[in-house]
Amino acid sequence: MWRLTKPLRARIRAGHPWIYDRAIAAPGALVAGELATVVDEDGPVATVFADPASPIRARILDEPDARIDGAWVRGRVEASAARRARDPLLSSCTGRRLVHGEGDACPGLVIDHYDDTAVLVFDGAAASAFWRPHMTDILGGLERGGAKVAHAWLRGERGQRSHGEAVRGNPPAEIVISEDDAKFAVDVRAGQKTGFFLDQRDNRRVVRAHAAGQTVLNVFCYTGGFSLHAAIGGATRVTSVDIAGPAIAGLAHNVALSGLATEQHEGVTADAFDFFARSIQRKRTWDLVIVDPPSFAPSEKAKPAALSAYKKLALRALEVVSAGGRFALASCSSHVTEADLLDLVSGVPLRLRFAGGAASDHPVLPAFPEGRYLKFLFFDVG
Repeated sequence: MWRLTKPLRARIRAGHPWIYDRAIAAPGALVAGELATVVDEDGPVATVFADPASPIRARILDEPDARIDGAWVRGRVEASAARRARDPLLSSCTGRRLVHGEGDACPGLVIDHYDDTAVLVFDGAAASAFWRPHMTDILGGLERGGAKVAHAWLRGERGQRSHGEAVRGNPPAEIVISEDDAKFAVDVRAGQKTGFFLDQRDNRRVVRAHAAGQTVLNVFCYTGGFSLHAAIGGATRVTSVDIAGPAIAGLAHNVALSGLATEQHEGVTADAFDFFARSIQRKRTWDLVIVDPPSFAPSEKAKPAALSAYKKLALRALEVVSAGGRFALASCSSHVTEADLLDLVSGVPLRLRFAGGAASDHPVLPAFPEGRYLKFLFFDVG
């Protein structure tokens, strides 16, 4: 039995999935992935697994009397995959997230699905210790939920740079997925995240709907998610910027896969701030500018410096927006809120047209605002 040292029963019952180290007392040393019942003065509260290396000391799995076994794992994963199978926003997409950790009551487990290949990531050593022994149950749950899984690749723990391992079949070096009319090549072994940024899907559709007749600049483009959707939406020219040469090469490959005119696209390998400085000096502008940087705030401690960087980036980007144009700003840091981003551009003549988050296959629990990590703001300028 582990005892709560703070009155968290109501919060846990409402659906918050984490208990921090300062709010729990456990007898003896904690073992990563160890199951336990959390209690307070009124009795048992929840079944959890331990995460001793994290400030999130316990992750909630179920009611205190729940039997956590292979059948439980299969049931949770099956229910999660089945929700995607009936999501109309995913009907034209062969890349989708099937399990979104806490948002699907599977704390610490992320599974993305590219065509017939599942890619698994654990959020830390404790999640690995809990979920990895149930690999057969996880894959079985995916299939029972309607997913075809010919191959499964385990990327390991989030943030690790290991090459991972095949846990079923042998995933191909390149998987081509469809996202509406766009085609993207995905490298599940070495690509960023699990190979692609699935979470921006619905926001890419917003950009596509506003791109007709526009010149578009996509900064931090990776392999061109926003760029391809802008082109398909009717943009007259798309400029894509990333500091990584392989990302720009991947963009060109995706342009070809999607059957788009190569002369419509300009790929630039450059640092974002350097690119903005050169563009400002040359008085070059675009009708729609999209800025989707990596996380600048991996922790709460890093937030002040991150906000300073976001502000500098946003103000530079706004200098290259044509008169009467549009501007999109994204942040994938859970420590930076939508209110923080809006405050950064206060005083600038902007009108917010749309505020979005992660795509529909990345659900957020109402009692867990920390789960809304992605923010996407779309503005009219002027």
